[in-house]
Amino acid sequence: MARTSRKKRNEGVPQGVVRARVDRARGSGSPNPHLRRWVASFLGEEGLFEEASARAIKEVLVFQIQNAMKREGLAKVDMARRMATSRAALDRLLDPENGSVTLATLFRAASALGSELKVELKKRRNPRAGARRRA
Repeated sequence: MARTSRKKRNEGVPQGVVRARVDRARGSGSPNPHLRRWVASFLGEEGLFEEASARAIKEVLVFQIQNAMKREGLAKVDMARRMATSRAALDRLLDPENGSVTLATLFRAASALGSELKVELKKRRNPRAGARRRA
């Protein structure tokens, strides 16, 4: 079995996924939950939490769409044809920097890949609110 370089294996994988793989390989388990809360709190205080979350979600969706296209052996032209859209519109969808993607476009992409897109609204957990109730 031919070995591939670490750089080649991680090509196209979001940086957070790469870090999680490294952490798991080193045996450090899951990231520090206190650090995660601190980062979320900091981003919230700076008014950047929603923007950072939206960008992370978009990167994950792009990663999933690209992987599904690779699995099915779909070129961008074929994917655009399945979505009944232009190649330029598909490029905008696959650009993690471009945050102006509509839900309709995401649903068309999922449908073109024989997948289902789930969108859900969840109540945000406030760790400080739980601490106040216990006191």
